[in-house]
Amino acid sequence: MIPDLQRVLDVNYLAGISDAPPEELRAMRAECADLENAVSYVRRLAQGRLDLLGAETQRRAEGGGGDLGDLVDRLPELLSGGLTAPGSGRADQDLEPPAHLVDPLSEVLDGAVGPSVMTSLPDLGNDELTAALTTLTGVEDDLSTSRRSLHSTIDALND
Repeated sequence: MIPDLQRVLDVNYLAGISDAPPEELRAMRAECADLENAVSYVRRLAQGRLDLLGAETQRRAEGGGGDLGDLVDRLPELLSGGLTAPGSGRADQDLEPPAHLVDPLSEVLDGAVGPSVMTSLPDLGNDELTAALTTLTGVEDDLSTSRRSLHSTIDALND
């Protein structure tokens, strides 16, 4: 977890908010919103990688696999799965999260299962593929947990 996120999710972050001036509450809420946006962005990146690892796992189970070109050809289909109708049901937000928050979160993601793993999927052994899938699932779970916690913190600030 990156320091900014760790600090905001610490139980002491909300200490004394009932006495805080409105400007401080707005600043805290803006900070949390930026973090939520960054976490959501990197979580979507992790989910895209999970989709690719899952597709390679499925191809191998069906007797295929080993052809990066085939996987690349299927990217639009693989990465568009699970999309819903336009609109998220959430208030509009800045779609470009702050780089100073995204970069360290992306480093965590890349440290777990980076681009070099993703571009060498056909060369990975089944055990390596399973390990990458397990590791990446853990990272995505951590990001999801952080995102939910940020939502709770933002709700407390809004209240």
